[in-house]
Amino acid sequence: MSVIIPVYNAEKYLEECLQSVLAQTFVDFEIICINDGSTDHSLEILKQYAKNDSRIKIIDQQNKGVSAVRNAGLAIAKGAYIGFVDSDDTIENDFFEKLIDNAENTKSDAVYSKLSANHNLGGFSGEIESPQILQNLLPQFFMQDNLNSVCIKLFCLKIINDHNIRFPVGIKHGEDAQFNIEFLMKANRISFLDYCGYHYRQVEGSATRNITRHDYLKRMVEVYETDWTSIIGSSIDQDRMENLKKIRFANAVISLVYIYGNRGNNFTDAQRFSKLSEIVQHPTVKKVFSEPQILRELKLGKYAEAIFRNIKKRNILILYLLTQYSYYRNR
Repeated sequence: MSVIIPVYNAEKYLEECLQSVLAQTFVDFEIICINDGSTDHSLEILKQYAKNDSRIKIIDQQNKGVSAVRNAGLAIAKGAYIGFVDSDDTIENDFFEKLIDNAENTKSDAVYSKLSANHNLGGFSGEIESPQILQNLLPQFFMQDNLNSVCIKLFCLKIINDHNIRFPVGIKHGEDAQFNIEFLMKANRISFLDYCGYHYRQVEGSATRNITRHDYLKRMVEVYETDWTSIIGSSIDQDRMENLKKIRFANAVISLVYIYGNRGNNFTDAQRFSKLSEIVQHPTVKKVFSEPQILRELKLGKYAEAIFRNIKKRNILILYLLTQYSYYRNR
C-alpha cells in the first residue's frame, strides 16, 4: 500500500506522525511525504528519516495547497491501496493492518473507520454494494460532513487511477468531499469498520485563527450552490438533492452562529454582532431558513432549534445571548 502525508511547516509534530506510521504492524508499504514549500525544518526532518528507512519517499515542491499535494502523491503511488495521514496526526500501530485485512476479507473498494469512539458512520455497518452505495451512502455527503475525512479510510488505487479521481485544486474547503463523491460513483462495495485508530490533533488556537482568516459563510454558500450534475448525473433526483443541501446548509449556519457569537474567539462584541448580522441578512440564509418544512427535516435539539428560530427572525441580540449562555454552560 501507499501512505500519502502532506507536509507544510509541521516540524512540531512531524516526527511523532512519522514514528506512528513507521511502527505499523503491516510493513509492506511506501510512505510518500510531500513537502509543500515548508519554511521550517520539516524537509530536514523528512530527509533524516528517509536515510534510515527506504520506504520513505520525498517530493519537495513549492507551496500549492493540500489538494495538489495529495494529487502529487497519487501520481507516483504504487500500492494496491491508498491511505492518507496528516502530518500533525498519529495512528495506532495496527491501523493499516486492520483496514487492509478488512478490505481483502470483504473484497471492498474502500474501508471507512471511525474518527472517534462515538463517531457515527452515518448509521452504516458491515458492507454495502452498488446500487445501495448510490441510493443510501452518496446522499450522506450532501447532507452532512460526518463522513468527509479521507484520513480514516482506505481506498483502492486501481479505481482512483482507472477513473482519474483527484482532489479538486483551487478550493479551500470541501476537497475531501469531492474526492469521496467521485470515488463512490465508481465503487462496487464499501465496508464500514467499527474501529478507531486515527488520532486527529486539534492544534491549539487554530480554530480562532481560521475564523478570522477565512470567510466560512461564503464557502458554505458556494457548497450549497454547487451543481453536482457533471459528477453524479441523475443518481439523486433534483428535488431530493436540493433538500439534502438545505439540511447541510442550515446545520452549518447554526454551527457558524455559535462559532462567531461565543466568547471563545478573539472578536470584540461589536465584531460578533457584525458577524451575526452578516449571517442573518444573507439572502441565501433568508431563503433556506424561511422554508416551513426545513425545521422538521433538521430534527434539532432545544438549543439548536432556538438558534434556528432566531436566525429566521433575524434576532441578533437573542442569538448573541444564546451563544454566550452555551459558552459559559459548557466551560
